[in-house]
Amino acid sequence: MAKRQLLPPQSTAMNQNEEKYLQVLKTLDPELYLIKTALEQTGVNPMILPRVIRVLGNLNIGSGYGEIIILIKSRIVTQIKGNESDILNMPIDSKT
Repeated sequence: MAKRQLLPPQSTAMNQNEEKYLQVLKTLDPELYLIKTALEQTGVNPMILPRVIRVLGNLNIGSGYGEIIILIKSRIVTQIKGNESDILNMPIDSKT
């Protein structure tokens, strides 16, 4: 009778698959790999990032100047605001 090969525990197999996935990601899309590893290291909710990116993109196609404000209350992101502004570089005094 042939010996039965024991399968590794499911968690070990999942860890190995995750490691292989990250190596493929690192090779094929290094920027996405950096984002993925930063999310894993910090534990930040990945569903927040697309909203930040969208606001950043809106500022970019608008005036190109502004700020992104992320409001947090009790460790919960409540709002992501993009405040667009115009750069004037003009003196207040009209006589100057």
